[in-house]
Amino acid sequence: MAEQDNAVDRDILELYQSGQEEQAFKLFIKQYQARLYSLAYRLLGNHDDAMDALQEILLQLHRSLKNFNGQSGLYTWVYRLSSNVCLNFRRKMPKPGGQLEWTESLQQAVLPVARPNEDPDTMCETKYSQFLIQQAVLKLPDSQRVPVVLHDLEGLSLAEIAAVLDSNPNAIKARLQRGRAALRRIISKGFVVKGMEGIGVFTVGHTGKLM
Repeated sequence: MAEQDNAVDRDILELYQSGQEEQAFKLFIKQYQARLYSLAYRLLGNHDDAMDALQEILLQLHRSLKNFNGQSGLYTWVYRLSSNVCLNFRRKMPKPGGQLEWTESLQQAVLPVARPNEDPDTMCETKYSQFLIQQAVLKLPDSQRVPVVLHDLEGLSLAEIAAVLDSNPNAIKARLQRGRAALRRIISKGFVVKGMEGIGVFTVGHTGKLM
């Protein structure tokens, strides 16, 4: 976690402790809302569920932040609560193994406007491979998907994930390795993308990488 993020976390907690809860939560929203939406979307697989989960996450955090005891870092505590909320939402979903929705906004993200000095075909292929890999991630069991999302997509270290999941780095490393192996099997067999069923089964080439 960057030192700048640590400084912002300290500012948030100091504002809460001094009774400036509204200002503290505004700063918290600015610091964390985009990250938490990204986490929810990657764990749940569609915008509506991610937004519902995000609202619940922010509600719980708003109620709980003033009682934060500092036994862990704020960053760790926030990700632990958020991951648990998302997993609870996922358990209530009608079908396990959700799918990312092929929405207009996602299509724009996958097929972006070309930037100078970038080959459009290469850029689109890379973005699309990333989308397909995220689609495949949703097919992993919770015990493997969460470490893969937190490490390979959200950029948390093994130690940070261990703190979030109340585990240890060696156990997280083992779960991450199993998740990656399972992901390779899913990708090699191919899978169907929601909203694009008529096109057929998709696979990702060996050069595809997690975002």
